[in-house]
Amino acid sequence: MPEKSPSRNDVLRRPTLSSFIDRTYFIKIDCQLCRVKRLYLPADLIPLCGDITVERIPKKFRCERCDTKQYLRADLVSPSAAEMVGLRVRKLMEIKHIRKPIWKDVKL
Repeated sequence: MPEKSPSRNDVLRRPTLSSFIDRTYFIKIDCQLCRVKRLYLPADLIPLCGDITVERIPKKFRCERCDTKQYLRADLVSPSAAEMVGLRVRKLMEIKHIRKPIWKDVKL
């Protein structure tokens, strides 16, 4: 029997970042083009992306190395205690807003 596609209610019930705030879960964002993998705390991503599901995170980011969005993938990971030793996690220190003027030439 063919699999049923997820209904709209199932999509709305998927857990969001706030569901994973305890320190046992991390969000792994990796670029499949340049093979960069980074771990983030879910609480640090909420101010940047909002309280969204893990599947929607790659649309909000851009790879720092190759500057593309299309090869990003986000996964929820929960490492074991042995893997936690020496684990490097990116921590949000501050958010800077850059004001950049955009000009357009018009005829008067």
